[in-house]
Amino acid sequence: MDSRPNSDLIRSITQSEIASFVSDGVVHLPGILDIDWIYFLRTALEEVIDDPNGLADLTELGRNLTANEGFNVLSDSDVSSGRFLSGVDHWKDNESFAAFAKFSPLPLVAAELMNSKSVYLYEDSILVKEPGTSEKTAFHQDLGYFHLEGEKICTVWAPLDEVDSETGSVVYLRSSHKSNKVFKPNWFVANESLPNTEGNEIPKIEMDNKEMDLIRFDTRPGDLIVHHAATIHGAGANHSISRRRRAVSVRYCGDGVTYKIRPGAPLKAHHENVRTGDPVVSHPDCPLVWGN
Repeated sequence: MDSRPNSDLIRSITQSEIASFVSDGVVHLPGILDIDWIYFLRTALEEVIDDPNGLADLTELGRNLTANEGFNVLSDSDVSSGRFLSGVDHWKDNESFAAFAKFSPLPLVAAELMNSKSVYLYEDSILVKEPGTSEKTAFHQDLGYFHLEGEKICTVWAPLDEVDSETGSVVYLRSSHKSNKVFKPNWFVANESLPNTEGNEIPKIEMDNKEMDLIRFDTRPGDLIVHHAATIHGAGANHSISRRRRAVSVRYCGDGVTYKIRPGAPLKAHHENVRTGDPVVSHPDCPLVWGN
């Protein structure tokens, strides 16, 4: 795509930032992404939002879980005036999201932080909290949703709007990636685990708990936050009246990562042809995007 923005970073990643990622399991990289990528993604995102089938409505999911399952959906109000929207794998059928996941500086960022010679694209994700969205994002660990095993797996989170505690900034449990535990995936708006999943129960965490080593970052478009796939994190509601919270995440894996089919976690089409223990190699649904 000739119209895609520059693939260079605005600045280099510092050794201190690499050390923070290794130690804390998360790092904030302010002002590192060309702002043209943000404008590029905003246009593509609006097309997805306008498509009735483009994104899942997690606000509606929360209502259904409450009514049909009796789950305690994590919400600041019984009525949400906004929607919590989410979707995955838009890179597969949208050239703009494919360009961002494969040809932006993100694969380089993942390679440097993970110290990996090769980087493979696992998936992308869209997360939108409209003004007045009362649903919180339940604390969870990405790894429990992934059919992957290994140390070099990460999520790169790119905010398309200014994000702070009012609009639902992400909160991370520092160094939780060092627990060597895989936690059951949950419903994202409720703490209850997905059916038939295996692993440890996610610990109960309150976002304002001063006794836990929780960290959050105020971010601006052009910033990136990168966290290890085993780092526990969640996010608040969007309490603002007029500010949207739009973000695009891209998940990558690197050297030494193998497939591990996790019961109950959502499968992708190509997972039907892999077995636990198989090394991740370039595949049309999991392509090599950095290195060789």
